[in-house]
Amino acid sequence: MKKKVLILGGGLSKEREISLKTAKQVKKILKKNYKVFQCDFDKNFLLNLKKFKPNIIFNALHGRFGEDGFVQSILESKKIKYTHSGVLSSAFAMDKVASKEIFKKNKILTPKYIKFENNNLNKLNI
Repeated sequence: MKKKVLILGGGLSKEREISLKTAKQVKKILKKNYKVFQCDFDKNFLLNLKKFKPNIIFNALHGRFGEDGFVQSILESKKIKYTHSGVLSSAFAMDKVASKEIFKKNKILTPKYIKFENNNLNKLNI
């Protein structure tokens, strides 16, 4: 019996369209060897998850809710295997300043940076 892979795409971020394209391409490849179901990260996500009962989820989500640890925390709470980094590594990777501080603390070379917030962008004279 073929293993079941749920491909999670779409989602709520500004990168939704790219995520859908990614999911479509992944499905095209995986369906040769696996039973595949493509699912949007929307209000029906948990219902689809329960119906399909995947062996693993291929996370094709981009941006917020997909790469920031959010969906990973849901999947871990349900004890479902998934592709992608875990909750904490995803959250830190999305926080560029936190990532830089971790790199510096661990003596990993990283370029200098400037932290900008919405209220100080005008200091660039753009």
